Amino acid sequence: MKKDRVKQLLLWAILVTAILGISTDVYNNSEGGTLFYGLRTFKYFTLQSNALVLIFSAISLFSMRISQKEWFNYTLGPLTAYIMLTGIVYLIILEPIYDSEGLKRFSSIVLHYITPPLMFAFWIIGEKRRYSYNEIFKWLAYPLLFMVWGLFQALVRRDYLYPFFDTSQYGANVAIYLILVAIGFSSMIMVLIFINNTFLTQRPPHTRVNSFKNR
Repeated sequence: MKKDRVKQLLLWAILVTAILGISTDVYNNSEGGTLFYGLRTFKYFTLQSNALVLIFSAISLFSMRISQKEWFNYTLGPLTAYIMLTGIVYLIILEPIYDSEGLKRFSSIVLHYITPPLMFAFWIIGEKRRYSYNEIFKWLAYPLLFMVWGLFQALVRRDYLYPFFDTSQYGANVAIYLILVAIGFSSMIMVLIFINNTFLTQRPPHTRVNSFKNR
């Protein structure tokens, strides 16, 4: 019962911080323009990943019918990976080169440093499903599609979503940077799968028996 209460509190915290961070960021990008102009901020991985965990927390809290669907149980792992990638990439690559203040700094802290740890904490106590390393390819689908789309934006529209997409400055080296980012994505996902299999879930009994017989 206590664990369920903690999970509920974490879901509420995720919902509130995601709404707060997203709405503040949209407002920041609407200054001097319209609300529709502000919504352009959803082209960034940060806003997309935060929106996904917002939807996840809202469904978990308010829609018992959907949250009990089998497919919904397969979303917690990938969404946790995406939001954690948001925080880690910002911390390592973007924080040192971005200078923000006021509400922009506030939304950045919420989106990158508050919501991701809350989602990770919920994953730690809420995930019951044991992962397979084969799932890494499914989990990578969204980040890789985003990278392809970001490269298209850079080459066709000269819109550089992140520094590692800046073909005007780095030219063909962008391909190397994107490969490194993809390796980082893969490593993050593998770490989560390792934690899940080692600490959060138990190996099925028949697997343990077969392993013992093979010794």
